[in-house]
Amino acid sequence: MMSAQEISLPGDAPAAGSVRESAEEVRHWYLKTNTIGWGLLIANLAGEMDWGKHWSFVLPVYYSACNYFTSEVKFRTLTLQPELRYWFRNNHTGWYTGAHLGASWFNLAAGGDYRYQDHNRCTPALGGGLNGGYRMPMSKNGRWWLEFSLGAGVYQVDSDKFQNRKNGAWIANEKKVAFAVDQVAVSVAYRFD
Repeated sequence: MMSAQEISLPGDAPAAGSVRESAEEVRHWYLKTNTIGWGLLIANLAGEMDWGKHWSFVLPVYYSACNYFTSEVKFRTLTLQPELRYWFRNNHTGWYTGAHLGASWFNLAAGGDYRYQDHNRCTPALGGGLNGGYRMPMSKNGRWWLEFSLGAGVYQVDSDKFQNRKNGAWIANEKKVAFAVDQVAVSVAYRFD
């Protein structure tokens, strides 16, 4: 029979020299999805791996080929945003801060006169930024988690500008550096031990 001192819950700090200490060093894997992305009709999936006591690595992928009910309003994208996170607690819960890179191929229009697309359909917006967030358990068994994240970054954008209609004429090539919020997430995650 185990004593009360031997029982520990997921995320508890292990006693020094205990068998639990070596078990805590086992990397957890998370599979998650951003509910805000789905609300915008952008399919997404991310994998995360704990990497040491305070570090983790995340690789999200976003994809959408949808118009929003009309061909003049769209946000089509394939986006990759690898991220390195630092967790303030050693059990990868609570607050964290991170740095991320981003590559985004895009075709977007907001219903106005113009549509913007990555140059020649092969020049993604490239950049990166900083973010922060918070993760908390959703279930007592420590499998389901809820995560909030917000980030901003700087991107080099090389886009072609078109008239916003079917087969609209090319107008210009535009190159600029853009600062923007590039990460807003309310994610549901499942943890694998």
